[in-house]
This record gives sequence, C-alpha cells and structure tokens, in this order.
Amino acid sequence: MAKGTQTVVELRRLRRATLEEIAALNEQLQAEIEPASAPDDDSVDVAADIYERGKTLSLIQSLEDKLHNIEHAIAVASKGTYGICENCGSPIPSERLEIVPETTLCVNCANKLEQGIRRRRIQMADEESLEEEHSIDDEYEAEEEEEFEEESDDEL
Repeated sequence: MAKGTQTVVELRRLRRATLEEIAALNEQLQAEIEPASAPDDDSVDVAADIYERGKTLSLIQSLEDKLHNIEHAIAVASKGTYGICENCGSPIPSERLEIVPETTLCVNCANKLEQGIRRRRIQMADEESLEEEHSIDDEYEAEEEEEFEEESDDEL
C-alpha cells in the first residue's frame, strides 16, 4: 500500500473513532438530561448536573472541531500534500504528525495562527467592553434627560 493511501486509511480510522466518541458523549448527555427533569433534586445536585452537562458539551465541541480537522487532513492527503505545511510549505515533522495526525500546519505556523486567534479574542472582548460602557453611558444620559423633562414639566 502506498504511503499516501495508508495515511488516508489511518485518518479515516481516526475519523471513525472520533465519530464514535461524539456519539457516546451525545448518548451520555441525553442520559444526563432525562433524569434532570425530576422535581425532587436539590440545588446542589442540579448545579452538579449542569456543570457535568457543560463539560460534556465542551468535549463534544472539541471533538467536532477535531473531526473537521481530520476531514480536512483527509482531503489534503488525497491530494498528496499531507505532511507539508499548508501555510509555509515546510515539511511537518513526522513526530508532530504522529501526535496530531489531523494537523496540516507546522508548529511555527500553528503557533502564529493560535496567537492571531488569541489576539482577535482579546480585541473582541475589548470591543464588547467598550460597547457595554457606551450602552451604560447612553442609559445614564437617557435617565438624566428623562429626569430633566420631568422637572421641566413640574415647573410648568
């Protein structure tokens, strides 16, 4: 079997295993949700259930992201460019491919991408903070205008 074909087979095997993990977590999540509707649960149990569901949903999301990356790696391998960084064209070390077979970026490019994502998240958080501040300022100004109008009406 050719190296490229072998890689695609291995990635498909990984894809199948990831799909099975997602299905198992979905079943677990469903099992956690069904008994949660019992009215006799106390708040500590409910909080613990919510926490566990949040953890399970987070795991499912991570696996779905991994699945997307695996499918992309399968497409790259089918074209014969698996093991070559999509960004800079450098060979991806075999050790990295063994640890993260769904990767299509070398370590340097993956780090740059992650830094860009972090930077964008920080920018978005800053923008949301500014929007909230403006919203609070607008509410305060509207309240002051309303009070002023009420005082003006009272004087008339």
